[in-house]
Amino acid sequence: MGTEDIPFPKFDYHLDETDPDIVVLRRQDGTFVAAFSARGATESSIVEAAREDYRELIRVYWERQGEAADDTADDTADDTAEFGIEGRDV
Repeated sequence: MGTEDIPFPKFDYHLDETDPDIVVLRRQDGTFVAAFSARGATESSIVEAAREDYRELIRVYWERQGEAADDTADDTADDTAEFGIEGRDV
């Protein structure tokens, strides 16, 4: 399976403009991402904040996948030790 086949979580972002002085970037579930001055907010700064947030979500996703793989590897190591093949290249 190539990286193009891996389903990454999709996040939609929206702007919360309920405060006239502050524009808040939020994920679809309402999670806070970033805040901007309503006067100084630019499209590029908002897009960059969304990209950084998404990159971090992907990093955490892969980190957790690695932990899951490490947990499986630890279980396998326990099994190999039980069968007396610890330290062998198999």
